[in-house]
Amino acid sequence: MSETIKDNITFNEKGYTKGTINCTEGVEYSERLSNHSSEFSQWYKDEQLLHFMRKLGYTNRTLYDIPEDIIYIVKKMPELTFEDSIQILKDSIVYHKDDENLPHDQYEEWKRLVELENSYSKEGVDEYDSFDIRAFASAIKFHSPYQEVRAVVDPDDDPTIPVETFRAYFLAVIWSIIGSGFNEFFSHRVVTISLETPIIQMFLYLCGKAWAKTVPCYGITVRGTKYGININRPWTQKEQMFATLLYAICQGTFYTHYNILTQKLFYHSAFSFGYQFLLSLSVQFIGFGFAGILRKFVVYPARALWPTVMPTIAINKALLGKEKNESGMSRYKFFFLTFFIMFIYNWFPTYIINILNTFNWMTWIKPSNINLANITGGVTGLGINPISSFDWNVISSNSPLVYPFWSYLTQYLGSVLAALIVVAIYYSNYMNCQYLPMFTNSLYTNTGDSFKVTNILDSSNKLDLKKYQSYSPPYYSAGNLVTYGAFICAYPLMIAWSFIVHSKILFSAFKDWALSLWALRKLKAWVIMYKSDYKALDDYDDPHSIAMRNYKEVPEWWYFAILIASLIVGIAVVEHYPTNTPVWGLFVSLGFNFVFLIPTTILQATTGFSFGLNLLIEMVMGYALPGNPVAIMILKAFGYNIDGQADSYVSNLKIAHYCKIPPMALFRGQCVIVLIQIFVNLGVLNWQISNIKNFCTPHQDAKFTCPDAVTYYNASVVWGAIGPKRIFNHIYPIFKWCWLIGACIGVLFGVWKRWGRFYPRNFDPMLFVGGMLNMSPPYNLMYYTPGMIVSYISQYYMKRHHLNLWEKYNYVLSAGFSTGLVLSAIIIFFAVQYRDTSFNWWGNTVSYAGADGAGYPLKNISDTANGYFGYAPGHYP
Repeated sequence: MSETIKDNITFNEKGYTKGTINCTEGVEYSERLSNHSSEFSQWYKDEQLLHFMRKLGYTNRTLYDIPEDIIYIVKKMPELTFEDSIQILKDSIVYHKDDENLPHDQYEEWKRLVELENSYSKEGVDEYDSFDIRAFASAIKFHSPYQEVRAVVDPDDDPTIPVETFRAYFLAVIWSIIGSGFNEFFSHRVVTISLETPIIQMFLYLCGKAWAKTVPCYGITVRGTKYGININRPWTQKEQMFATLLYAICQGTFYTHYNILTQKLFYHSAFSFGYQFLLSLSVQFIGFGFAGILRKFVVYPARALWPTVMPTIAINKALLGKEKNESGMSRYKFFFLTFFIMFIYNWFPTYIINILNTFNWMTWIKPSNINLANITGGVTGLGINPISSFDWNVISSNSPLVYPFWSYLTQYLGSVLAALIVVAIYYSNYMNCQYLPMFTNSLYTNTGDSFKVTNILDSSNKLDLKKYQSYSPPYYSAGNLVTYGAFICAYPLMIAWSFIVHSKILFSAFKDWALSLWALRKLKAWVIMYKSDYKALDDYDDPHSIAMRNYKEVPEWWYFAILIASLIVGIAVVEHYPTNTPVWGLFVSLGFNFVFLIPTTILQATTGFSFGLNLLIEMVMGYALPGNPVAIMILKAFGYNIDGQADSYVSNLKIAHYCKIPPMALFRGQCVIVLIQIFVNLGVLNWQISNIKNFCTPHQDAKFTCPDAVTYYNASVVWGAIGPKRIFNHIYPIFKWCWLIGACIGVLFGVWKRWGRFYPRNFDPMLFVGGMLNMSPPYNLMYYTPGMIVSYISQYYMKRHHLNLWEKYNYVLSAGFSTGLVLSAIIIFFAVQYRDTSFNWWGNTVSYAGADGAGYPLKNISDTANGYFGYAPGHYP
């Protein structure tokens, strides 16, 4: 039974029946795209399709150039009735309320279309609105409402495509060994280089294609299934992504190398390889255990966008995806074109013309002017400069092609405010900071010299009060003061904001965790959990979750088991070895992660921004364990790396979710790779300690000075030996108030967002404070202003006015530039920088000349009456 509405368009129980076709282009759609099914052309007019495309932002597309995602959406429309479509829109309006990543005009259009529901049974619905209702519902039901996802993620899946093949494992293991060892080796050098995921993706593609063509298909058959070193089909997208994800999990920082280096070289503790292995095993796998628990909050939900993973997916799509009916250059050609352009261009700012890297042109006007250098300088100043760099390594430091524009803008505004606060602190001479450079991350004495922590320690590397009283307290630059203040604000702000805005999610999570742990006392609970975990996606109706139901999910208790086993290993380490670390400290670190992990991961999943718990752990444990720097380092490794590793694992799980990689395969592969990474990194690290002369010393010939490990050591002394009590109560008492400031900001904005009449839809106070954290010396506005320009062009202008180009090329551009940059940097390093071959000409020296390069303080310490500032010797707090 059908019901007639406007303009001879009718509805039946399935949807449109064929109406009047009045094609403005003169040719019917089914004839123009004959390679697609012509059945769905009967469900609409071409004008309706164009009208819908305009609403999505495809202002420059014609009927001859329809995007693949739109074709897919329209083909799926007949599967939805009018009532189904209205209900989908209603549910989406509730689900996506306050969703910053959903275009506001699209959300308002959903609300307008839903209001037409009653018109359906009365006077009828306009044919364009009828089409839009079904089309929007089809996009939500069968693809994604997010432009970012539709740009790189395929909505359908073929479960028969091989994933966990021998060749995929072999290539992943080989490149993981190479990459882990390479990254560990060069992570301790002043100029760090690394084999990042984009360049490995290209190598995996080349190796995979060669393997598929040249390696014979030898193998054995077990119970009817053949296991061979090669399969009789080309290298697939899923194999490529599977191998990429295995490498990605070991590409990041191996955090316990800081502990091992610091304890061996600075605290002179002779710990065995067994200690190193067990500590690393526990720290690495505890984060893995937490990741599985987070899946229902930041992997399965469609709102968990994870914008930072899009370039990884885009590379694979460019290299192995099939493009149909797409005009212009293919993604494959565009990727290699941008790769080649950046590979060549990077030689100029990196080696030939360094002013392209640090374009501090305003300081050239008067190089000796300290005030000019402080404000506009890019080396030791604030970098307030509208045109500050032409180096993609600088421009892309905060991922302007990846972060949503609103996210980047909010962070940038926070960075600008941080710069203004630095100016206010410095030029008001707060705590005599004018006797120090304005923007540096070094520690200083009261005479303006670099603070040497060894001068206040005894033979057992604990604080010697006599040495301390005769030396100096540590002092921070104005830039470092703002960074630490923002860090302290961020923690209570995150708690207050999250528990007000995300209260339902958090309380539900904590309740589920508590009940699950309590229920595990009984065997029956384990059986129920095992069975229910395989149906974990039944409550999620987006197309990617539905497609992933074809694969067995990893039971949550597996992750619980890894978490508990890793914790037991950690307890054994701190108890068996002389670490001076109490067991309760591990549980405190775990407790902080339980509280902060969901809020921080939700923040990263929706905005791309993340921050760690390192400073929080240092301060709390500094109060709890005064004078025990080694214990604080160990607990910091657990407290910080749990969160960092969990975020890394979860982002990989989201990529697998988007790309339909079987969870069980990924779980097995990642467990194997992480175990291999531990052996490789520890082997490389111990070889460096034993074989590189003067390793981790300031004047090491090959520049293996270990700057990060030195910073780690300094922090252990400041917060462990000297302790936060002296710093908060006497040296910088303003820090105590930052806790209250952060909590008040969180409560104010949380209450405003949840119960206020009007709240800026895209404003997140955590992002704003995150922007202040970005202004951590030596990273100044020079690193973010060029990115702000790029973000505006890409994520705002191109996305709004040239969506077709943005969808096709934006993430491929990011990936191509990143890959070209990394490979170029590696070749430049080995070809010219390692041997210290450089051009000594004006274009390479002017940026570092004068006050900006030297980092002069505003006041001279010799002008003081006693030759120092602050407390008198012998009377230090």
